[in-house]
Amino acid sequence: MTTGTELAWFALRTLPTRENMVKKHLINRGHKAFIKTERRFGKWVNGKRTDKEYVAAPSYVFLGIDGNPWMEVHRCHLISNVVSLCGKPVLLDPVALADFLGFDDFDTPEYMRYFREPPFAIGDMVKIDNRSFEGFEMRVKDIQRGEAIFSLVMMGRETEARFPVAQCYKAA
Repeated sequence: MTTGTELAWFALRTLPTRENMVKKHLINRGHKAFIKTERRFGKWVNGKRTDKEYVAAPSYVFLGIDGNPWMEVHRCHLISNVVSLCGKPVLLDPVALADFLGFDDFDTPEYMRYFREPPFAIGDMVKIDNRSFEGFEMRVKDIQRGEAIFSLVMMGRETEARFPVAQCYKAA
């Protein structure tokens, strides 16, 4: 699980047609993961053209992690290996990767722009990169040992929620 502020980016090779499954697995484990997709002509339905999203870089998933990418290969049988040179994983440039994935300055996820913006502070509104809290903005109550602490009110009671700082990014 990511805990630092700067992520190292790597390319993972997956089994054929398993890119989305690996991406979801990595995101559920708390990492940042992307696949290269493109929209192409799908088919005609009721006289209208439909577009379909295709994987543009088959069998590749791009992983943002602060640890060893080989550990994810050992944890998921759908990942075959890490793109490496002389036995060492090849570190990808985040700016070039964002360009390759087709992000522009408006599309780029906040956590890929860590090198451009200052991190959040106590009292700031942040978004959490977690499917359970998708679309929510919460105010940071405290930051301790690499975790952001939030106050949630659930069923009339105040509850404390903690998330790794790497999963939180400042709301625009």
